[in-house]
Formats: sequence, C-alpha cells, structure tokens
Amino acid sequence: MIACAAITVATGLGQAGVYDGRYAWSIAGDLAKGFLGTAVLAAAVVPVGFALGFLVGWGRTTRSWLARSAATAYVEFFRGMPPLVLIVFSSLSAAVLFRRYFYVEDPFLASLALGVLALGFHSGGYQAEIIRAGIQSVPRGQVEAAYAMGLTPWQTLLSVVMPQAFRVSLPALGNEFSSVIKDTALLSAISAVELSYVASLFARDALTINLRLVIIPWLEAAILYFALTFLVIRTVKAVESRVKVPGLEAPSL
Repeated sequence: MIACAAITVATGLGQAGVYDGRYAWSIAGDLAKGFLGTAVLAAAVVPVGFALGFLVGWGRTTRSWLARSAATAYVEFFRGMPPLVLIVFSSLSAAVLFRRYFYVEDPFLASLALGVLALGFHSGGYQAEIIRAGIQSVPRGQVEAAYAMGLTPWQTLLSVVMPQAFRVSLPALGNEFSSVIKDTALLSAISAVELSYVASLFARDALTINLRLVIIPWLEAAILYFALTFLVIRTVKAVESRVKVPGLEAPSL
C-alpha cells in the first residue's frame, strides 16, 4: 500500500513537471551508497548507546551513592547537550590531537569515529532513562524473593530484573533507535558519507541544472529514511511480540 502511494505521488509530481524520473533514476545508485552509509553508522551508534544506557540505567538504580551520582551526571550532561555540538566538538578535538601528538596529516577516520561515539553517548543518556524506568517497574517483592532463594545481586539483576525490564522497555527503545537513524544525518556536518550528505550534494548540483530538480534528491532520501526506520521499528515489534507475556505488557499510551 505504501509503495503504491509513493508511485502515485511520484506520477502526479511527474505530470506536474516537478519530478523527473530519468534524473531520479540516474542518482539512485549514489543515494543507495548514502543509504548504506546511514545504515552502517546507525549500526555503530545503536550498540554504543544501548551498552551505555544499560550501564548508566543500572547505575541510576543502585544503592551506591557514587554510582548513582556518576550516572546522574552522565544523563544530565548528555541529555542537556545538542547532539550536533557533541559531534562537532568531538570531531575537531580528535583532529587536533591526532595531528599534534600522533602526526597524522589526515585524521578523518579518527574524527568520524569520535563523532559516532559522541552520538552514541548522547543516545545513551536517553536509553539510560528508559532502562532505569524498566528496572524500577519490576516489583520489589520479586527482588526480595530472589535474594531469599540465595541469588546474588548480579544473578538477580541478570536473571530476574533485566528480562522483565527489557520487555517493558522495548517500545521506548524502538522509538529511540528510530531517532538515532535520523540523527545520523547530523554526522554530515563532519563530512560523513551518509544519506543526507549525498542528497545535499545532488541538491546543490541541481541548482545549476534545473531548479525543479532540487526536490528529487531530498524526496528520495526521505523515502529511504522511512524504509530504514520502518524496518527497525518492525523488527523491534517482532522482538516485542516474541518476548511478550500476557498481562505483563508495557501500558499503551
């Protein structure tokens, strides 16, 4: 149905003289490379954010004052900073350090890696709060029962608390994963070859050819972003259905 709607819209735009099918097809290959770049970047950012979110979210619920304070500082800092600022600052810092102390003339890969990590740290701040809420949703009685059975705190966390917290947190985590995919567009600020970067190059070139062509790269980019986000959301929903326990689902909003 979505594909039919997209074809109908493209046909209508073509008849109106806004959409040029031949031009759209000529840039499809390069946009596909940008799409692959976006997928690779998202695949790097999401695990970093999830790992940090798990550790920090758990730290926010421990009895240790030091762990709670450090986790709270992390969450407050990274949720309060614009991701673009974090990406640019990390990238520029990496470029300066590698040139000055490691004598690397072109530290692009290091700058890109630090930019990806910065975005992962930013996402981790949001995922930490999701994990924290999931952990706190587990009834305290179950934790006390696990201790009474002789389980250690770590065994209780991994075997009793986290499976239930993960199940409850999945819908919110799916939303965060889809946001991360769209946030990878910010990495174009440090010249990462991803979908929005490629689309912006074609849109700039289209200005010198025909003004009506400018919309085409962005329209195709929007469709590809939607396809990737839709795939991730459906995957998360499939996992959610697989681990669902009747009566213990996350409340619908």
